[in-house]
Amino acid sequence: MLHGSILRQKRIFLTSYGEDGHGFNAIKAFSVEYGWQMFGGTEWHQTCNYPRLGVGVQYLHIVDRDELGHPFSVYGFYDGNYIRRKNFEFTNRLSAGFAYGFRIYDPVAPMANDIFSTRINSFVELGFGIAARVRDNVYIEPGFRLTHFSNGNIREPQNGLNIVSYSIGLRSTLANAPAQPIRTDLPACRHRHEIFGFVGLATRQMGFMDNSSTLPLETYGMHFLMTNLLLGYHYEASRRLKLGGGLDFIFDGTHGQQELALSGMPDKSAIPFQDKLRLAVFISGETAINRLSIVTTLGYIIAQTNFKEASPAFQQRLGFKYYFYKNVFAGINVRAYKFRSADALEFNVGMRRFIGNHSQPRAVPFNQETDFAFRPNEAPSSSIR
Repeated sequence: MLHGSILRQKRIFLTSYGEDGHGFNAIKAFSVEYGWQMFGGTEWHQTCNYPRLGVGVQYLHIVDRDELGHPFSVYGFYDGNYIRRKNFEFTNRLSAGFAYGFRIYDPVAPMANDIFSTRINSFVELGFGIAARVRDNVYIEPGFRLTHFSNGNIREPQNGLNIVSYSIGLRSTLANAPAQPIRTDLPACRHRHEIFGFVGLATRQMGFMDNSSTLPLETYGMHFLMTNLLLGYHYEASRRLKLGGGLDFIFDGTHGQQELALSGMPDKSAIPFQDKLRLAVFISGETAINRLSIVTTLGYIIAQTNFKEASPAFQQRLGFKYYFYKNVFAGINVRAYKFRSADALEFNVGMRRFIGNHSQPRAVPFNQETDFAFRPNEAPSSSIR
């Protein structure tokens, strides 16, 4: 269960009051999850300190207000372990999925809902917490969560919703778990050098004139293409973490359009092609979970045609990529600014190549007194919340 508060962030709709005088403040949510506890048997289980993976369903209730609806979310989750002991765990949470059930923009409403314009929105949740064993197969789990709902600026008006909350949960295993996880010799980190690149594609809209925007109504429903070519370098700092940076070549169909719309009628062809090009530099980190990687970047636009109305130069990216072949991946990223506002939802496909000597190093022996022999037939156990 979660109890939390909506971050209103000076948004006109979220600072409004209903007919009964209630504002947008508290939320309550209830989740049911089914997952698998990794105990070893494959290399990445041990590398990631025996995490949990699973799926869940959440119902979100916005207290005292119905104008935004009360959505259901379906998501996958990853619970990693900073510390893992027999009776205590210090964990991190990452969830991603889709939410359905929000009420959307109605242009004839007295107070137009500019928070959501699509009924299906992305659901992203980050957090941390602890798990304390209270019985052999039962844990109590208090924690902290930050939740974000948005359509990634695919359709406007779209300000999205951010929520901070605390949580309390119960986790029970459905089978007797091994007393200790499987541990074995692991190869040392190769410290490889990697070059990579991808082509990304996104569709965007601009805002338009309503209670919180000064753009004219003619911009409503206008779609613009955003595409980019990203080239970068990563250094394998550890078995799980890569660090690096690179260049991002961007074509942004909305660049300059807001200034044009404010000064006259919007026109897709009025801005020259070269004025829609932007160049950014970025630093990045990548956390590997088997074939899946969590990607974060901090970027800054260093070359562009300057317009008064444009997305900020300092941008962030958070997303995932999955290696469906050894060196070929597909991913999805949210490009954002101010660490909270989505700029675009980017789908991409790319490749990587290792450079230099990356032969397999010797295995690192484990401590015979504290670690345990490899049991290849040991299966992960299931758990339910």
